[in-house]
Formats: sequence, structure tokens, C-alpha cells
Amino acid sequence: MKIYPAVYSVQNGIVELLIPDFPGMLIEGENLVKATEKAEKQITAQGNLPEPSVMNNNHLVEGEHIIMLPINEYAGKSTKRIRRNVTIPQYLNDWAKQTGINVSQILTEALDKKFKTSE
Repeated sequence: MKIYPAVYSVQNGIVELLIPDFPGMLIEGENLVKATEKAEKQITAQGNLPEPSVMNNNHLVEGEHIIMLPINEYAGKSTKRIRRNVTIPQYLNDWAKQTGINVSQILTEALDKKFKTSE
């Protein structure tokens, strides 16, 4: 995860987000949550992400505020499924077969949760 400084302000009821590490990127949203969601989508679509810069309040004008924008580098990455061989205890395999559990789905959900909560 990388955390980028972003400058936000409200212009005519619209939240504007400027992310200095991505020149020319200006995000607008009806509120801060929607603007940050849009920013995350656009930033992750960029591919290789630069290292975040350091920013302080000296760069701000009246009405501007700094927020820190956490970006999951893996968000938006390929969701192509690959085949992977894993080893699990026999009893879990038997239980999964008997109950019709999709082991691949459970593993995917567990790994996704693990990485999202550990950031």
C-alpha cells in the first residue's frame, strides 16, 4: 500500500481532489468519499505507481486541505484465474467435498481478506 498526499477543496458544492504525484490529475466528486473512490480507480489504472512525495501545509491556499490517500497497489489488477496446487489436511478436503464447498473460492476470499486487513 502506498499513501499519497492529496489536496482537496470544495468549489461550488463539488469536491475537487488534486494529487501532486500524478500531474494533471484532478478528480471531482459530489462528496469526499466519492472523490477519493474515483481517485483510487484512476490511480490504480496508471500501472506502476511512483513513490509518494512529502507535502506540508506550506503548499496550500485558503480553502485547501491535505488528506492522505491510501492506495492498494493491487486494486484493479488482473483478476484472471490461475490454477494452483495447494496442500490441505485430508479431513478438510473430505468435508469440502461432502458439503459442496468451493475450495478455490474460499481460498480466494481468505487471501483477499488477509491482504486487505493487513495493510
